[in-house]
Amino acid sequence: MHPRGAGDKGRASRCTLGSVTPAGLAVVLLAPGLALAPPPPRPDVAEVERLFARPPDDARIMMRWWWFGPSVSRAEIEAELRRMKDGGIGGFELAVVYPMALDDPGRGLRNERYLSPEFLDEVAFAARTARDLGLRMDVTIGSGWPYGGPYITRERAASRLRSESREVAPTVAALARPSPFEGDRPVAAFVGQGALHEVDPASFRELDLSGEGPIAIPPGDGPRTVVFYLAGQTGQVVKRAALGAEGYVLDHYQRAALEAHLREAGDRLLAAAGPGGVHAVFCDSLEAYDADWTEDLLQEFRRRRGYELRPLLPLLEYEAEQSAAVRRDFGQTLTELYQERFLAPLREWAHGHGVLFRIQNYGVPPASLASSREADLVDGEGWNFRSLTATRWASSAAHLLGKAVVASETWTWLHSPAFRATPLDVKAEADQHFLSGINQLIGHGWPYSPPEAGTPGWPFYAAAVLSDKNPWWPVMPDLAAYLQRVSALLRQGEAVADVALYVPTEDAWSTFKPGTPGYPNLFLKAVEWIGPRVVPAILDSGHGFDLVDDGLLDEARGRGYYKAVVLPAVRSMPEATRRGLAEYARAGGTVLAVRRRPEGEWPSLEVTGEDDLSGRLAAAVPPDLATTPPAPEIGFVHRRLSDGDLYFLANTASAPLAVRARFRDHAPVAESWDPMTGSTERLEAAGGEVALALAPYGSRVVVFRKDAGSSPPAAKARTVAASEELRAGWTVSFGAGETPTPVDLPHSWTADTATRYFSGTASYRRTVRLPASFRAPGMRVSLDLGEGRPIERAALAGGTLRGNSFAALVDAPVREAATVFVNGRRAGSVWAPPYRVDLTRALRDGTNEIRIDVYNTAINRLAEGGHLPDMEALVARYGLRARLQDLDGVQPLPSGLLRAPRIVVER
Repeated sequence: MHPRGAGDKGRASRCTLGSVTPAGLAVVLLAPGLALAPPPPRPDVAEVERLFARPPDDARIMMRWWWFGPSVSRAEIEAELRRMKDGGIGGFELAVVYPMALDDPGRGLRNERYLSPEFLDEVAFAARTARDLGLRMDVTIGSGWPYGGPYITRERAASRLRSESREVAPTVAALARPSPFEGDRPVAAFVGQGALHEVDPASFRELDLSGEGPIAIPPGDGPRTVVFYLAGQTGQVVKRAALGAEGYVLDHYQRAALEAHLREAGDRLLAAAGPGGVHAVFCDSLEAYDADWTEDLLQEFRRRRGYELRPLLPLLEYEAEQSAAVRRDFGQTLTELYQERFLAPLREWAHGHGVLFRIQNYGVPPASLASSREADLVDGEGWNFRSLTATRWASSAAHLLGKAVVASETWTWLHSPAFRATPLDVKAEADQHFLSGINQLIGHGWPYSPPEAGTPGWPFYAAAVLSDKNPWWPVMPDLAAYLQRVSALLRQGEAVADVALYVPTEDAWSTFKPGTPGYPNLFLKAVEWIGPRVVPAILDSGHGFDLVDDGLLDEARGRGYYKAVVLPAVRSMPEATRRGLAEYARAGGTVLAVRRRPEGEWPSLEVTGEDDLSGRLAAAVPPDLATTPPAPEIGFVHRRLSDGDLYFLANTASAPLAVRARFRDHAPVAESWDPMTGSTERLEAAGGEVALALAPYGSRVVVFRKDAGSSPPAAKARTVAASEELRAGWTVSFGAGETPTPVDLPHSWTADTATRYFSGTASYRRTVRLPASFRAPGMRVSLDLGEGRPIERAALAGGTLRGNSFAALVDAPVREAATVFVNGRRAGSVWAPPYRVDLTRALRDGTNEIRIDVYNTAINRLAEGGHLPDMEALVARYGLRARLQDLDGVQPLPSGLLRAPRIVVER
């Protein structure tokens, strides 16, 4: 049977487009299985304002809590959980990984085997303690990632199809059977005309593999190529496995493999945690490299697609007329098997145990956007809001499926190496996740590190250390409060996105060519197909967007209406989708094809280039937000409330930006809410246009409401009455009980050989005497530590900014954070622009003492040497399970007050 005909038949029945109107594209969710509660009614502005003042605990950030070994103690478990709570962290996701120390009974270090009774007792204790402290506990089912372990046999392990090719002379009439790897099974063999790199794919003929002995080859003229196909294990083992968790990655297309994993790991973990101990079970990264096969794949392909795959296997890797169609049907079959045999039963198992199912639903196996319907909670990762990230993939699925909360793995590789990240790095990357639609941050993360590990302790190889082991921990409550406030706001009301960016799923499947980069990752192949310019063009038109695929066009709920649909270089789509989009366009909706017209009949489809897409969208749909001058560095998220609209804006640039912002959905009263402080003020607005000034990496919430009765007052214009530089007269001391020494500012303690490797708290003190007039009513006195200056991104020696590592590109006046005290009273903290603290309420008549406690990172101490685990000894004992990244050649960083502060008096 012809592959394209059979494949089209199978695809056409998958979905139809929802009802369409000129106002937009309506989408309705029909969720199978678990009955989700209907979305809550949209709150009003007054209710959201109360929440802004006191955000709920469930909006707090969480942390991925790595247990190394596992080697943990109850005392340290409880201590770290209490420190999480004190830092404003709302819970953790338990992730058990490789050892970081050898057994040392004298120091209280012992690595228990994963899932041993001793280990499970500690899980039970952690669950009880978390419950007592009011912390949420999620747990990864299994150690490391992807799912797997010692109980996964060869028959249950991830598998792949591989080929071996060789040229044969015209005289060769038989070939010896290839020598397979252990467990490999012959699937098919073919002979084709032409040399190895010139073979004609249309000439391949299947050879008879029955029996034993040499394989007969029919006679031929000229050079020929023989291709053998074998199926067997990928050989991949669990990455970063704990002691006793070593083993093969499971076959995600085989339900029996999942059931074995859940029986051996999942049931035991949940039993240990006890009823109510776990909020959600988690499936981490889908990184089952090259996994494209399972035992009954050929039979399932025939049943689903209606024709035999085996005679056409060469078309998966050789280019011919039917190759794209065969690859498309092959990819669709893998996606369906993954959804039916892994996702659906995993959710069913979780619900049977009374917990939610959370997953990073992208990667290999080739998860589709629509398959996220099988999860209760979907996660993303990736911080660049102007590119197509897995974060946007997850938030789009959440919007379409009516999931109020959507999470992301945040701060992976943040300002690598470990311990280098600053509070500003944390905020600035988090803002990019918020701009991508995220409203629950899962920090990457918190390494368990007992006192026996020394200072600064154990790091995870690919993450920031966001625990009390970082010297700037004293400002974590303020940083966490900001993140909690924004997370809570972005759960309110309804997400507004004008544009639906169509995911070219069939085109992505059609690129599933074995051996090519990204194979068989549906998300990455879709990103490659869409290209890097479409997303910036949509954002530059002043609109938000969601990704939408064929499987969600009919099944989305709670999304309102899309006003435009963008087709990014689409070639192939199901016929039902084409008909629905054509009907939508006839009803007045905007459908824009980028670069090419899709296959099929499109009577009035407009085709535009990437250069013109932004302008064409802005002309067709009034921008939701436009700025003068244009500022692509400013991103926004729009949430619609019952009686108003809320916009979160963030400056992702390292320089300040001042713009006139025009909001499409506005009301008579405009307000500015500061998520850093929780303060609110009235804005001057004319026709939805307001003036905004955003500091480097600054953020703001603009709210429009109809009723001015409860609106806060407008901020009064202030002028500087006096300003004095505080350069001299300071002392500095390092650590408690140290003798203060005189110092002038600016000052970096790294320049002093005695303190070059100091990581911790340095206290700067001096007294100031202010005239009584400075404390008159209406006067405001601030301490300005200086401006943050933009710097260039630089890949430093040793890979300090590796790959996708985020770093805030600001030369800060304080390195890296500080708390300001006046007369022993805490006035505030500074860790992000503007580096200014209001001292007015803390000052008194006469002489005042100012103390600035400055915190750097742990990098300086690491640069001294001798403070990292002995990785050579660990490798010798446990094998190479992880490498510490980017820590070779680390140098001390400037630390202290790098500008002279100023007292600024305003009236």
